[in-house]
Amino acid sequence: MASQKMALLAVAAGLLCMSALLNGAEASCGGFTASCQEPFSVTGSVVSANCANDAGNFASSSLDLNPFLSNDNGNLVEGGDYIATCTPEGFALLGSPFYIYANCAQDNGNVVRTSYDINNNVVNDNGVLAWNSC
Repeated sequence: MASQKMALLAVAAGLLCMSALLNGAEASCGGFTASCQEPFSVTGSVVSANCANDAGNFASSSLDLNPFLSNDNGNLVEGGDYIATCTPEGFALLGSPFYIYANCAQDNGNVVRTSYDINNNVVNDNGVLAWNSC
């Protein structure tokens, strides 16, 4: 009986997921690097890239990350105003992950180097970079 309930739950979850995808829901929260191309850059808290729109044309797009990231005791997390206690230090595109780096103050006053993979949240919305909280 329990295995039948589990099977029914699995089928129901699969149907809900298929329905969401068929109705236009995105399969992932981020992934801008799949449809954007070099030159990628990060200046201060602003990330820039050339991104494809629905017609397949590429245009430059930028997104200020400061409203979406914060410093939690030396760790970059979703939130806002990380520039208040962090100094941006660049980025690294490592295949799919796109890490931004910053030196951030901890609660005890120490400053540590930290990173955040923005490819988990940043999306290409028809040629425009946008933040997607997941």
